[in-house]
Amino acid sequence: MIIEHQLIEGNGFCVPSIILNPPNSIGSAVITHGYGGCKEEQLGLAWRVAEIGITTCVIDLRGHGESQLFFDRDVNLDVETAIRFSSRFGKVVAIGHSLGGRLSLLSNANYAIGISPALNKTFSDQTQETIKALRSYRVKEISPNINFEILNELPKWQFDKSKMVQIIYGSRDVPEIVSECNGLREKGAPAIQIDRAMHNDIFLLEETFRKIVNQLKEWF
Repeated sequence: MIIEHQLIEGNGFCVPSIILNPPNSIGSAVITHGYGGCKEEQLGLAWRVAEIGITTCVIDLRGHGESQLFFDRDVNLDVETAIRFSSRFGKVVAIGHSLGGRLSLLSNANYAIGISPALNKTFSDQTQETIKALRSYRVKEISPNINFEILNELPKWQFDKSKMVQIIYGSRDVPEIVSECNGLREKGAPAIQIDRAMHNDIFLLEETFRKIVNQLKEWF
């Protein structure tokens, strides 16, 4: 497997990425971290995806990691730019955690997996303060509330039975995410709860890896 560090060129900006190229690729994946995360946090998942023959691109969203941009309302362009780049390797699955999960589900990828996706438009004051305290120091942002402003302004994701999607969330996840995902599961959405998983570790768990890999084997 060939692993490369690459800047993916967008329209006047670049998206830092790590690309895992397996031999005889059968398709591609774009993996996106959540607010306050970085591409390096997702390399374990990326490796497991690439192991089954999928060319995998892990990115830094603007304002995060190596990105030179401020975190702003055009953050979805980073995901779409990576998807366009990755389409040269075949059909694309967008996989994301938290904010990255919502961006992935809203993206133009052929398939999408949201891990603890931040699907709510609003979050409680307690949730906002906790996330600001634990994550915002890792983000270069234009204002301290920009994350929740973006979540509120993004289109509401609607489950569509014709779309190939999967949702994975933890039983000890952010309360709003648990509530939203439980509601989607009751409506027939393919939402899977991982017992005892928390928001900040679910993308590192073996059970999560297995669920995602099994789904990708069906799609690809």
